[in-house]
Amino acid sequence: MTRNLRDDIDLVAQASIAALRAPSVLNTQPWRWRLAGAHAELWADRSRQLEGLDPDGRLLLLSCGTALHHAAVTLHSEGYDADVDRLPDPERPDLVARVRRGAERPAEGRLAAAVQRRRTDRRPFADERPADEVLDELRAVAERHGVHLHIVREDQLTAFAAAVARAGAVEHADARFRDDVRAWTTRPRVNGDGIAAHSVVAAGRRTIAPRDFEMDAPPFVDAGAGTDRGTVYALLVTDGDEPRDWLAAGEAMSDVWLTLTDRGLAASPISEVIEVVPVRQALRALLGGVGNPAIAMRIGVPVSSDAPMSAEQRRHLANS
Repeated sequence: MTRNLRDDIDLVAQASIAALRAPSVLNTQPWRWRLAGAHAELWADRSRQLEGLDPDGRLLLLSCGTALHHAAVTLHSEGYDADVDRLPDPERPDLVARVRRGAERPAEGRLAAAVQRRRTDRRPFADERPADEVLDELRAVAERHGVHLHIVREDQLTAFAAAVARAGAVEHADARFRDDVRAWTTRPRVNGDGIAAHSVVAAGRRTIAPRDFEMDAPPFVDAGAGTDRGTVYALLVTDGDEPRDWLAAGEAMSDVWLTLTDRGLAASPISEVIEVVPVRQALRALLGGVGNPAIAMRIGVPVSSDAPMSAEQRRHLANS
């Protein structure tokens, strides 16, 4: 197949547009895409960094990692590898990656289709637990990014629930955390970002309470009939604790989330246990002191596939 510059530009532009649908902490979408000839540059947008919740930028880079993986998935769906140069310039640490069209490969469109269907589903999940073979697949998916997916065991669940509750209490009591949450739950709709009322769910019956967004309006979405009894809680864990590890965790999270979406499951992140440093350290102890928790997720079988969550707001490429 003959390749030309125009084709390359069109493909990386298409990948950049698809990446706008990636999940991010509080839907901050803390990235900017720049098209530069045959490649696209992914930049961290520090103006969208959460100063209270994420002072060192670990969740910002994790969010950028999800966008990077979404872009790669789009290239794969067109029959090409993604040629990615991660953190290529030490003098410009906010240049997260350069992405080009790589070698030809068999087209793989399942994850690209999942990009369109993936939602953050905060409703309680069903009594049915995700199948063990799917959980094994999700572990393997994370490992191909050099990241480990730790499924919280039954004997660890009480300690994990306590960690989530402690993180919520700390954030509720600290103005720095509250200000960040408030800022990103009161965004004008025209901005195309932030947590909108249509994605906030009533508490319902829960094994672990959901994040309290402290919105003025009551939760928009009914919790439904789920009990969360079959919900699986997972931690994405990195060996190192540096920017490159945080970025890899985001790529792994995207891959895991799109894969589970393709398998008919749903998920939502639990980032507060990472945002509160003592809680993050407690989770590391839960892991036996091995590895660094990057983010937690709840994964489950949705009660009804006929009532999907609405998509979160998204910015346009020209504004990202």
